[in-house]
Amino acid sequence: MPGCGAVAKGGTTRARPASYVAMPHVQTDLFAQPDPPPAPPDEAIVRMVRKRLHKTLALVKAAETMPWGDVLAIIREDNEFRFAKDLLPAEEGAALWAEFDREMDRLYAVMNEGQEPDEI
Repeated sequence: MPGCGAVAKGGTTRARPASYVAMPHVQTDLFAQPDPPPAPPDEAIVRMVRKRLHKTLALVKAAETMPWGDVLAIIREDNEFRFAKDLLPAEEGAALWAEFDREMDRLYAVMNEGQEPDEI
């Protein structure tokens, strides 16, 4: 049967159409029960995270230029704040993130002042 990886007339092999390629991932069990939601973090962890986020926020608010010199360090700090805020109560985390994000926008503007945008 030509078009399905079989040998066609003349002995040449045709490639399988893309529609016959195997699925790239394993299908989950249709009848599996969803995982239970994760337990809320321990209050000691929440206090520790809150303290760290407030410390980082104070750092960026006081900074006139980006407080981290390495681009990877900037990305790491941004990601740590972004994911750590989710351990706090939703409203508190959202408020801290909005303030941090505003300050980071300010610092990025200072950092990129006078530079041409990258070509894509």
